[in-house]
Amino acid sequence: MALDFHLGSIGTSFAVLLVGLVARSLVALYLNRRRLRDLVSIRNASKSALSSLPDNLQPKPSSWHPVFGNILTMGKAVAAFPPNAHPHLFLNWIRQQHPGLPPVFYMDLWPIASPMLVVLDPAAAAQVTIQPSFQKDPSLQEFVYPLVGNKNLVTLEGSEWKMWRGIFNPGFSSAHLMSLVGRMVSDTVLFTEILTDYAAKDTLFELEDAATRLTVDIIGDVVLDRPLRAQTSENELVKAFRDQLKWMPVPNDINLFRKYNPWKFVKHRINAGIMNRYLDKLLEQRFATRRQEEKAQSTKRAKPIIDLALDTYLSETQQDGAVTLPALFKRSAIDQFKTFLFAGHDTTSSTACYIVHLLNQNPEALEKVCQEHDDVLGPDVTKAAQIISDDPYILNRLPYTMAVLKEVLRMRPPVSTVRIGKRDQFIEYDGEQYPTEDIMVWPAAYAMHHRPELWLNAEEFKPERFLVKEGHTLFPVKGAWRPFEYGPRNCIGQELAYIELKIFMVLTLRNFDIRAAYEEQDLRKGKDNSAHTLNGDRAYQILIATAKPAGGFPAKVTRRVR
Repeated sequence: MALDFHLGSIGTSFAVLLVGLVARSLVALYLNRRRLRDLVSIRNASKSALSSLPDNLQPKPSSWHPVFGNILTMGKAVAAFPPNAHPHLFLNWIRQQHPGLPPVFYMDLWPIASPMLVVLDPAAAAQVTIQPSFQKDPSLQEFVYPLVGNKNLVTLEGSEWKMWRGIFNPGFSSAHLMSLVGRMVSDTVLFTEILTDYAAKDTLFELEDAATRLTVDIIGDVVLDRPLRAQTSENELVKAFRDQLKWMPVPNDINLFRKYNPWKFVKHRINAGIMNRYLDKLLEQRFATRRQEEKAQSTKRAKPIIDLALDTYLSETQQDGAVTLPALFKRSAIDQFKTFLFAGHDTTSSTACYIVHLLNQNPEALEKVCQEHDDVLGPDVTKAAQIISDDPYILNRLPYTMAVLKEVLRMRPPVSTVRIGKRDQFIEYDGEQYPTEDIMVWPAAYAMHHRPELWLNAEEFKPERFLVKEGHTLFPVKGAWRPFEYGPRNCIGQELAYIELKIFMVLTLRNFDIRAAYEEQDLRKGKDNSAHTLNGDRAYQILIATAKPAGGFPAKVTRRVR
């Protein structure tokens, strides 16, 4: 009888707990739906006639549900794409499916994702990133922390961000980066030697992995003046970095096991420790080498980025002549280096894949860019590396190459920013004020880059958009092209990315024919993924920390015959 009473008490307690959890969830659901409803009411307060809530919550009147919000609409978008497709593709699909959808609209996706205000208009986006610059959304820090730490330029705010951005700015100036071009060329020549070996052996390889390793080597050389040899070996930094990517959080993940897998947090800690110790050692070595060079006055090599940053830091903190590496600088430098690795990994490596892929799909553009390289650098491709090393500024005399690069970044932007609104911050569009209090604000680059109202023949590959003069029908609308964002929080490494990718194009496009090889990858893995396509293309963008080509862009390479 006592046992029956005890079991009954447990059952009652469990029932009370369950009811409490359900009640709490219902209250949270009501409050979140009400929060967005209140924002819409504020938005409509100045209008002469108030509309009903469903008319104001886009994408269409019937898409907002008092219980599900816009989750059902997003669910249809997700179902229209192959597995792991990047979320920015969904917004573009929603835009396409609802022609009357304005380019500024709310999406109510709680509890799967934070309620958000999607911005697809350049002038409205400028109000987010320039006038003023909204703070980064807090979810971004949670997302990138395992990989880059908490002192990174991506998520720092206020005076601390301003200080560190100012310290690292000199090293990323175009003029200084040009002094480092020889090092980038050497790393890219090694990359071409690896491609030559792949061609000779008919090797199936993942271009995204090969391009990432190239990027890591370049960043090691230009930032720390240290060869990381990622292209020819597996050093512990690169291994830990790439393993950490596999365990990165998935935004708005509904897979509870993946989200709360305890092994994930263990791996985060282990990998972060390996990277931090490795970079700590490299920084101390670089500081010691720098002091020796200063005493001997023996070096004529251009300073790596970290030296310019340290010069600025020591000057601003009045520590000139320091005999040990300042602890605060070292801590920040470690996180910044990981940030540069992350940024290079998401921008340069994935863009290199899409340069190859989109030019293969547009052979006339490929021939034009190769002809430009012949005209400017000479037809002897074996001399190109030395010519660029001797005269880095020759890279600025390749307008069609730059136009191709910009068009690739338009069609396949690797990332876009997410910000958080405040009580007194509004976005104005078409005479209406959109409140942003505690709402994620997403100027979604991919969807903006594909809006036909902004880009003539938006789905066509037309590098000429970036060559025509203002007034031409192809000329880009101001602020519509934003792969590196605008305003004070724009990407610090965009000039480095331009230079890296132009060198990549000059040294590979005339020498090699690199083709996607998804069928061969399927055969190797014994799994047919041929149904996983987007508009017939298997190299669609997936989410692995950022937007990357599906499958790592499996490829085969041959020597090019012209």
